[in-house]
Amino acid sequence: MGTVFEVHPAIGIVRAGSSEDFFLGPEPGVRPPIKYRDRAGNLLRQAARFRVFQCDRCDDGTLRSATEITADQAHIEWTVHLVNAKGAAQEYPPPPVRPPQPGGRWRNPGHPNRADLVIDPGSRTVTDPGQRAVFDSGTFLGTAVPLGEIRTESNGRLLVLGGFGKSGFVSPDGSPVPIGNFANNNNWYDDMSDGTVQASVSMERTGSKVDAKPARVIVAPPDFAPGITNLVTLYDVAFQAAVERGWREPPEKPSFALHVQPILRRVVGYQWVSQLGHQGHGPGAGMGDFASQWAALADPSPSHAAIRGRIVTKLRDPEQPAPGDDAGFMPRLHSSDFAAFPHSVLRLTPTQYTILRRWAAGQFVNDLDRPPADDEALPDALDRAALQACSGGPFFPGIEVGHIMADPQTYSEAFRVDAQSRPAGQLTAGNAVPWQADFLACSVDSQSQLGWWPAQRPYQVLTRLDSDSTQFWHRGVTGFRGMVDQWHQLGIVVEARRADGQAVFVESERGPLHA
Repeated sequence: MGTVFEVHPAIGIVRAGSSEDFFLGPEPGVRPPIKYRDRAGNLLRQAARFRVFQCDRCDDGTLRSATEITADQAHIEWTVHLVNAKGAAQEYPPPPVRPPQPGGRWRNPGHPNRADLVIDPGSRTVTDPGQRAVFDSGTFLGTAVPLGEIRTESNGRLLVLGGFGKSGFVSPDGSPVPIGNFANNNNWYDDMSDGTVQASVSMERTGSKVDAKPARVIVAPPDFAPGITNLVTLYDVAFQAAVERGWREPPEKPSFALHVQPILRRVVGYQWVSQLGHQGHGPGAGMGDFASQWAALADPSPSHAAIRGRIVTKLRDPEQPAPGDDAGFMPRLHSSDFAAFPHSVLRLTPTQYTILRRWAAGQFVNDLDRPPADDEALPDALDRAALQACSGGPFFPGIEVGHIMADPQTYSEAFRVDAQSRPAGQLTAGNAVPWQADFLACSVDSQSQLGWWPAQRPYQVLTRLDSDSTQFWHRGVTGFRGMVDQWHQLGIVVEARRADGQAVFVESERGPLHA
């Protein structure tokens, strides 16, 4: 394959906030913000930062080496195109869950000019360090809907910022338009989006000009528990797609520290955002209290095979058809499988499941006390950091993005979206409109006792550092309109230390909500 120019992260994640100020999304070596609100109490936005790398790759795509190209070596021209196509998309969910109609079921079916439903301000280009451009010319049924902005840093890197999480409606007769569905609400819009990130590089020394492999950016709702990781992340989903395309392979003999323990840690993390998670995996929870058993779980000897086996038997094989009821199986999160809704649990990706099956069989390396050095190249590390902070399911329809990311045909290579088959706006088109409707609806289902995405939209949280009692995270928000108006006042779940040194995650920076 040789030398190529590439933009990384291949998929960057931007998050809405009510503040003009922002912090950088997850990157290697970049610490999270100390505060998630500005001095006026507004919620900070999350920016995605993109860079250009000159990469040397093997024929199979494996990265041999990479050098970042900055403004000192080249003139970089960045072009970004953000689109919100939700209003013109098909209703969610598609058949067979939702009965089909002749010609399909479309949002806003009464509008013959579908282009009027797509918020498309066109592309914006910045050519020099310190420049800024805004996406302020897109409209929904004639109403202006700004989607965000781009900025260049002094070293030539690009920052992409999204909207302010605003949603609204365009009423045909001027009367209020109620929100009646978790995903499909005609005449409503929001300022989420996705789009392409392109870089044209002119090398100062040689004068040569080349277009780097483009990236994708997704503008998403906030992550209200940034220190908690989803059991299945968007990185896991994209990695699985790469496996199915033959671009990646599962580890033949997994490392406990690199491959197994991170999955189990994610399970333990749910105790801080879900009462069910605390009961199943908090201190004293027996077999599910993984945090007190790391030495035993990392021991491949037959003496600990029983506990490994019991854990894996609690998981459904993702390659097998979903049964009608998954009572007693883990995790207690809804499935992404339309046909299995609402009583089937979320499956791990086949790669994750393969790792845990090999672990259960003792076919892994016990490196708990001597974890391998982190030698991941920076471009790959940027891809991983961005996507591991996102939900990889359940996609119903999803937070950042939906089922389209599990389709191997979405990608042109590992972790890089095919811009030809997935144009700007298509990745987020199936998400809920407005986004706050799904954000309110996706709490714990009282009937099935299954949850959705507590690692980003918490359920029950600690509200005081000196108490173990919990409260509902969204307390004080009433109805869909309450979430539309007050989402930015909800608390952020962050790590803190009690007086005895114990690390806990507790709600902080909650705004002036009732209750």
